[in-house]
Amino acid sequence: MKKVLFLIMALAAIPAFAVKVTTDGKHNLDKVAGKYREYSELEIFEKSGKWYATKKAFKTETVPLVLEKDGKFSAEFEHGKETFAYDTRMKALVTLVKDDTDQILSIELPTGKTKAAVDKNFNMNKVKGDWCDFEKIVQKNGKWYMYTDFDDEYTPLIVTKNGFTIKIENDIAKFTFDTRLQTLVKIDEDGNIVDTYILKDYCPEGYVEL
Repeated sequence: MKKVLFLIMALAAIPAFAVKVTTDGKHNLDKVAGKYREYSELEIFEKSGKWYATKKAFKTETVPLVLEKDGKFSAEFEHGKETFAYDTRMKALVTLVKDDTDQILSIELPTGKTKAAVDKNFNMNKVKGDWCDFEKIVQKNGKWYMYTDFDDEYTPLIVTKNGFTIKIENDIAKFTFDTRLQTLVKIDEDGNIVDTYILKDYCPEGYVEL
């Protein structure tokens, strides 16, 4: 896969995402218990009536979960506090923005394979816009492109029945709109979700992998 490394913007920049978390006011910890991410970097579990989170980064840490208001809960890891919630619209665990916990930072996928809920009524207007950790999807002269601000480049998209693909050198990246998560997702050849993306107002530039 082609990897594009952009210049990191000033650390003071705060992401302003367009997607707010939806909760029912309950913590729903039983619904989020399990392992997340490709290498089980995050685990939420219960032990002796108490709830914990384990994070595998530079080292493995296990800390108690702190129950917060509006169905949110947090874990105070060595590198800093992370806040989570069970999003009742997506029916998924989400990580929230540090300085604005009403906003979703990322959707957490369980370890293993998660089938995409492919949109059978897909159209490109559902994925048009600017995506964090991706690029802008734009329409120009009746055709669809991935637009990169960094080099003012328009990469053509191949629109299919249930999504679109991007050809990069010898690789084909496939995308669709997931009707359960209600967002853009990257999928593999078997229709499993590889990555999820959050529509944004703006986001600090960073590492992007297609």
